[in-house]
Amino acid sequence: MFNQNRIYRVFQLINFLKARPAKSIKSIISFLDTSERTVYRYLDMLKDLGFKVERDGNNRVWIESGANTELLPFTAQEADYLHKLVRTAGKNNQLAESVLQKVHQFGELHISANMLFKAHLGHIVEQISIAIIESRQLLIKNYVSANSQTISDRIIEPMCFTDDYESVSAFEVKSKINKYFNIERMGEVQVLDSPMKYESLHEYYRPDIFGFQGKSLSKEIHIQMGIRACQVLKEEYPMSIPYIKNTDNNRYVFEAKVQSFLAPGRFVLGFPDDIHVIGSKDFIRYISRMVKKNT
Repeated sequence: MFNQNRIYRVFQLINFLKARPAKSIKSIISFLDTSERTVYRYLDMLKDLGFKVERDGNNRVWIESGANTELLPFTAQEADYLHKLVRTAGKNNQLAESVLQKVHQFGELHISANMLFKAHLGHIVEQISIAIIESRQLLIKNYVSANSQTISDRIIEPMCFTDDYESVSAFEVKSKINKYFNIERMGEVQVLDSPMKYESLHEYYRPDIFGFQGKSLSKEIHIQMGIRACQVLKEEYPMSIPYIKNTDNNRYVFEAKVQSFLAPGRFVLGFPDDIHVIGSKDFIRYISRMVKKNT
């Protein structure tokens, strides 16, 4: 039977491996605070659950974001326990309700691993909402940063969600900077007793395509890419889709204004053989500097 700790670890690992970049076995061991043997057992479990666990040439692991999941059989006792566990996400949480409906719908109880993951995210969304409504600080545990490629705890003062509920706009207490935090990269959240202290410094700006916020979209990028890079761009940054145009010979053009070159630059460097940078001049110079720095 799945106990609570095992379910939570599955949530953590799915969350961790869905967030790029790919993770080394050593980093997974550190993240879960467990043994190498246990890590491989959990990776095998994810494969059994239907997740497409990928590896690169350096044995770094990730989960394809578009991977389909198989249905998991649960006994009546396990389903009852899952019912009680999901209920902790709150009575009015739509993700939790979706899971519960399907638990009852499948009779001898089959449930999707992806639904479990969404129930976990629903609980996080609810806790963030409480912090916003009650003007309290929030602790994010094991946040996976795509920019610095680190895992750390963050104390924030959340302001509001993005329209798609993928991220929350918040003031980070340590850095004293307004940022966006991706909900799927949060291991766990905890509403703190301490009230918000920096509301006068809170600023909200609509994020750019890559999730960066600022006062103006002052930087331009213009690239041409192949099918593989285009598909990854759409999956990782869905707001990019309206700015992608199909050209001849299965090539695609992406042109947009952004707040920062950091995320698009990292994306371009990840596909050196599939992307051609057309402009702007500033972006071309930025890519050239990054290439020299990495060689």
